[in-house]
Amino acid sequence: MPPGQRKTAAIVVIGDEILKGTTRDTNSHFLCKRLHKLGVNIKKIAVVGDEISEISREVQSASSAYDYVITSGGVGPTHDDKTYLGLAHAFTDQLHFSDEIRQAVNRFLPTYIDKKKSEGVEEGIEEVVRVVTEKLCTIPKMSQLLWGTQKVDGRVSTFPVVRVANVVALPGVPKFCERAFDELQDQLFPVEERQSMFFDTIYTDLDEFDFSRRLADVAARFEEQNVQIGSYPELKNKFFKTKLTIETESSGSMEAVRIALKELLVGHIVYYDSHAWTDTVAKWRAFKKRELVEAKNVDFVRKLEEAEKIVEDIVERYPLDQIALSFNGGKDCTVLLHLLRLKVDEKYGASKAIQGFHIMVEDQFPEATQFIIDAAQFYNIQVLEFPGPLKIGLAGLKKQRPSIIPVLMGSRATDPNGKYMKTPVEWTDSDWPKVLRVCPILNWTYSDVWHMLRGLCVPYCKLYDQGYTSLGGRDNTVKHPALRIVASDGKEHYLPAYKLHNDAEERSNRSNL
Repeated sequence: MPPGQRKTAAIVVIGDEILKGTTRDTNSHFLCKRLHKLGVNIKKIAVVGDEISEISREVQSASSAYDYVITSGGVGPTHDDKTYLGLAHAFTDQLHFSDEIRQAVNRFLPTYIDKKKSEGVEEGIEEVVRVVTEKLCTIPKMSQLLWGTQKVDGRVSTFPVVRVANVVALPGVPKFCERAFDELQDQLFPVEERQSMFFDTIYTDLDEFDFSRRLADVAARFEEQNVQIGSYPELKNKFFKTKLTIETESSGSMEAVRIALKELLVGHIVYYDSHAWTDTVAKWRAFKKRELVEAKNVDFVRKLEEAEKIVEDIVERYPLDQIALSFNGGKDCTVLLHLLRLKVDEKYGASKAIQGFHIMVEDQFPEATQFIIDAAQFYNIQVLEFPGPLKIGLAGLKKQRPSIIPVLMGSRATDPNGKYMKTPVEWTDSDWPKVLRVCPILNWTYSDVWHMLRGLCVPYCKLYDQGYTSLGGRDNTVKHPALRIVASDGKEHYLPAYKLHNDAEERSNRSNL
């Protein structure tokens, strides 16, 4: 199909129950998503009640304005199912009894009758069947019956859908509406007639207000090339604030728009990933390439590769049942969790589980506990719990899992205990349970940790977005005073942890350090 000739469509949802709010409409959402993927330009959604004149007026208007009209609802066997009456009225047509539909009805009626009789309902069943059959089979005379193809086995669908002119009447029950569309999709929208479309999404950590005027200029520049740019704020996402969508019929236009938007948002583009724990190997390579080529962050990439090499050596040298990750839900061990998942995925595949353990602290934040549970599910890690402090916890680990040798820890040189480590890989002292302490990010800074977590959109404990920069127990950990903001009305809030720019103050919110 030549560019600029996208087919258009309207969706008409029919039913008093939608207007009254007693039933939630999901069909229009489903149809919009599917039609959009097929390159159809949805121009309108209308909701009308069970009145013949309302149905007729809306269908007639939409039919003359758009290439396709898809209705949902009002095609059942009861008195308030009036879609076929509305269609007949819209096209000044008459109703007639369809023998073809009657044959389809007859195929499922015996099962329906047997079911009712098994429930003890026999009196009046014949009259019910007669009324239902008459209602289902009475359609506009000019109707075309569409028989779809079942996706499971390729057989013809069990019940037809009525089409009058360019109007297709789908059922209102979501399950049947979706099934009917699936079975008719290729018939209604043949592959060779679909408009090729190109889609992309760009995320940014800027608010819409920061770039709205310049975005309008970009949109105006590409308006004649059938390019649509959408801007949508996001209030609850921890990684981005605005999502920009691009739709175009030309790959050349798409590339030009991408370049324009990236220039507009330079330094503020977020490579958002809602499932950072999947396809880790390819995403890791792309992340390092961006840091090296786009950000020219040579020193940071060197740290990434050094940490990666340490984890890789451990995974290569030891079987997985001898490796354990110390995971308390903090930011540093979350970095290690991702690195270990990366290297396990690379060697064994994503289905292989990781062994972990958690040294409990007194009065632990429930948010930290919940994050450990969530992360274990995302990253396929089995986490055991042991009482603290660390020395006692390691003894418990060795007792329950005596085969454990290397233990990956998120210690850094600036940590209270990390400063005693001379190299990233060392055996514990002789008076400690014997394990190989592996600290791949020993030489990382606080900023490095956040740069990786946010650069890859790795999920982290939500306490860090509430002003906590280092996590201990609730009795010795407070929100960081440097992140406190007081509004003009006197109300206070706290910036997220990654906004702390003085690395030396990382643990100023902990009273026990």
